[in-house]
Amino acid sequence: MSKALFNKVSDKDIEYLEKIVGSRNVSTEEVDLITNAIDASPITFHKPEVVVWPDNAEQIVKILEYANRVRIPVYPRGGGTSNVGTVPIYGGIVVSLRKMNKICEIDEENMLVRVEPGIIYDALNKELEKFRLFFPPDPSSGAACTIGGMVASNASGCRAVKYGTTREFVLGVDAVFPMAGLVKLGSSMSAKYSHNLDLSKLMVGSQGTLAVFTEIALKLKVLPESVKTCVSIFNSTVSAIKSIYKIIRQGLDVAALEFMDKNAISGISEFENINPRSGEAILLIETEGSEKASSESIDKCIEILKNNEAVEIWLANNKDEREKLWSARKGAHRLLQQLGKYTIESDVAIPLSSLEAAVEMAYTIGKKYQLKTSCLGHFGDGNLHIVWGTNDDLYGKELLHKAIDELNKWAISIGGAVSGEHGIGTHKKQYMRIQYGGVYELLLKIKRNIDPRCILSPGIIFDVKEIIFDQK
Repeated sequence: MSKALFNKVSDKDIEYLEKIVGSRNVSTEEVDLITNAIDASPITFHKPEVVVWPDNAEQIVKILEYANRVRIPVYPRGGGTSNVGTVPIYGGIVVSLRKMNKICEIDEENMLVRVEPGIIYDALNKELEKFRLFFPPDPSSGAACTIGGMVASNASGCRAVKYGTTREFVLGVDAVFPMAGLVKLGSSMSAKYSHNLDLSKLMVGSQGTLAVFTEIALKLKVLPESVKTCVSIFNSTVSAIKSIYKIIRQGLDVAALEFMDKNAISGISEFENINPRSGEAILLIETEGSEKASSESIDKCIEILKNNEAVEIWLANNKDEREKLWSARKGAHRLLQQLGKYTIESDVAIPLSSLEAAVEMAYTIGKKYQLKTSCLGHFGDGNLHIVWGTNDDLYGKELLHKAIDELNKWAISIGGAVSGEHGIGTHKKQYMRIQYGGVYELLLKIKRNIDPRCILSPGIIFDVKEIIFDQK
C-alpha cells in the first residue's frame, strides 16, 4: 500500500529539504534514521528515509507544502518518549522539533507561557520556578518529553488527580497544516474565552495527524507554599485500593495518589526505605497548599490509611526525602523491564469503582497467558498502568499482544478507555471503532478534510485505507 499511496524520498527531495533548512539539518545517516525509527515502546521499529531539524515555523510551512505536493509522508517528532508506536511506519520525512526549544514569553502577571514545541518539560518548569509558577501535568518522562509531544498525546501524570491533563492548560496553538499553512488557534493571552469553536483543543491528542505545532500557549499554576508526601505499605492490594476510594470520596485535596504493586516495589528495591518483602502494595500520597492546609490534608489521609490496614506509613521529612520517593516512583517503569526478556506496557482508564476489578483482571489475564504481571499508576483518577513480561522466546510476543488485547476490550466494556494518557499511536488504533462507535466516522471526516492526502503521520491513530479512497 505504501508504494501506491506515497512516493519515496529521492535525491531531488533531499536537495530541496537542504535548501529549506540547510544541509547540516538534513540527514540520511543510518544512526539518525535508527534513532528516529523507535519510541519508548520495545516492539515497534520503522525507519524514516530522511530526518530534518527545522528551527522556525516558516521552514515547517515549506516542508509541509512540498511534502503534500509530492506526496511524501511527514512524521513530527518530539522527545521520542511515547510508548504506543508513534513511529514512521510509511517511511518518509521525520520532522524533529528538538531545535525549536525556546521559551518565547513568560507572562508572570497573567500566569501564562508561550513556548516552542521542542522544549523539555522539566527544563520549562525549572525556568518557571524562578517566578513561583509551574506547568502541573508531571509525566514520568518529564526529563525527556517535550511540550509539543505532551500536547500531541494529551499527556498527564502524577498530578492529574488534582490538575487534570495537558488539555486543561492549552490556551492556543500555532500549527502548520498541509493545505492551510500556518494558523493561529485559540488564544495566547486570555485564560478564558468563548468566541468560537475551540480548534486548539482539537489539536490536543492528535499525535501529529492533523498539524505540526510551532508554538504553544499554556496557562500556569502558582507553586504551592508547602508540600507533604507520605508512603504507606499494605499487605493486600484490596486494602490499598479501598483507601484510595475513601480519600477521593471524602473530597480531600490530594495532588497525587499513586499505586504500586509488589512487583513494582521489587523494581525499586534499591530505595532503602521501601522493603519489597514487607507488603503487597504501596500508596504514595502528596498534598499541597499552605503549610496548614497541606498538613491537615495529609493527616486526614494518614488517618484513612491507618483505618484501612496500612502496615507501615512513612512521611517524608524534607525535600531530599520527597525527591527520593518520586525518583523511585518515576523510575518504576524502567525497572519493570526486569519482568522478562520481552515486556509490554499499557495504560487504560477505569472508573474508580472498578479499580479493584481492573487490577484483578490484569492478574487473571497474566496468569492465563503465563506472564509476570505488575500494576501501578495514577489511581486517584483511575489511570491503571500494566506491565507484562515473559522469557518465552517462541510465543512470548504473541502472548503479550493477546494479553493487551483482552484487557483493552474489557476496559471498553465497563465504560473505560484504552488509554488514559499514552495516546493511541499505532498500537491501539484497532480499538478506535470499538471505543467511539459511530463518532469514529466523524473523526475520519475531520482527518480527510484537514489532510486529504494523509501525508501527516499516516498509520498513526487512523489506518491510511480509511482516509484515502482514491489511490490513483
